[in-house]
Amino acid sequence: MGRDPEYLAFMRRRLAAAPPPGPRPIEQIRREHAADLAPLPRPAVDVVKDLTLDGPAGPLPARLYAPASGTPVPGLVYLHGGGWALGDVECYDPVVRALAVASGVAWVSVGYRRPPEDPFPAPLEDAVAAVRQVTARAGELGLDPARIGVAGDSAGGQLAASAALRLRGTGAPALQVLLYPAVDLREIPPDLPDPDGLEFAPSGLARIVRLYLGGTDPSRPEVSPLLEPDPAGLPPAIIATAEYDRLRPQAERYARRLRAAGVPTTLITGTGLDHGFLGWGSCARAPAEAVARIGAAVRAAI
Repeated sequence: MGRDPEYLAFMRRRLAAAPPPGPRPIEQIRREHAADLAPLPRPAVDVVKDLTLDGPAGPLPARLYAPASGTPVPGLVYLHGGGWALGDVECYDPVVRALAVASGVAWVSVGYRRPPEDPFPAPLEDAVAAVRQVTARAGELGLDPARIGVAGDSAGGQLAASAALRLRGTGAPALQVLLYPAVDLREIPPDLPDPDGLEFAPSGLARIVRLYLGGTDPSRPEVSPLLEPDPAGLPPAIIATAEYDRLRPQAERYARRLRAAGVPTTLITGTGLDHGFLGWGSCARAPAEAVARIGAAVRAAI
């Protein structure tokens, strides 16, 4: 059917303003990624507090977003997207604020080590440590230790799914929220047919995956969670996809595998949307409605 007219107009403006394609130093791409997110509105959240978590190789920056409450609230440890190599707590501030407002629960956004400086398994080790730290410090953070989940978008969704695998059987996390996640890194999936004829710049995914893997076998389940032979016992999952995202087919396959293994799984289909829509709720109605559906599912699950 194609994209909603309002959203399609936004996407055309967005693509017209994108940096020119071509190889660039990773630091330049990081600056461009941060500049892309910087203009987004930052919805008010009752409590916003910067934290430091203990990581396996040093302190991890983090930021708590929480509703005002006299009793402990559920919380999600959030791992930002950006292809593992891009992004940080500050530039994903608008995205996490929107999720916190939509869900009504607390979110702890965590900055993890990034490739190429720190390839796999460093980002995953930081993700696992962050879930353990937030659970252990739940009391001081005003959180309910029995209701701590893990969440992430895109590359952060891959880290969240992988952290849930590594932590299986420990009691945490209580929920995994995977937002247009990459769950199979064996090969770069092809573009999906685009009914609106939008022309996207080359993704650069092959390069970014190589940087993350650092030579690691991509068929390892902690790299490609879709390949986990037995997903039974994993925490309940909420998986959100975007219709025109090349990662959608693998995320849908992961949802089917989790369900087949008896893992309660909610699949939220982002009809008419593209990869990255979490930050675009202020730009068009369609992504705003998808974020609201994600928030409602999180609230119901945790």
